[in-house]
Amino acid sequence: MSFHTFVEHVRNPYFRGEVDTTTDFAKMLDECSDEDLVKRAQQHVTSLLTAQRELFSIKMYAALEEYVNNDIFLLFSLVADALHNMPQHLTNSNKEELKVELLRFYQLKESILQYINEFAENKNVKIVFEAI
Repeated sequence: MSFHTFVEHVRNPYFRGEVDTTTDFAKMLDECSDEDLVKRAQQHVTSLLTAQRELFSIKMYAALEEYVNNDIFLLFSLVADALHNMPQHLTNSNKEELKVELLRFYQLKESILQYINEFAENKNVKIVFEAI
């Protein structure tokens, strides 16, 4: 994966902060109760931390080391950025902002998975991001 390709296809669109409220993700989130929104956010934050813990464990890192260089860290950094505001929205009960953050996260995740499908030399990286 090329850094410039990553920037063009994933990072820049994410940092522009554009949220498409006409997507299936947006419709799905509109149908969620406040409790469901909170559960989804908590699950994604937990999944990110779990994936990072597994990645950095000696066993997982040794397995990934053969085909993953720094690309996975670039992708993880964006996912972490997308999730960093969720705990604040969970504690202050701002469900509308939480819905926007979840929508941005889902759109980023979709963008990352498309990027991996199109540009990754080894598609096994996708497994890590599908679980988040």
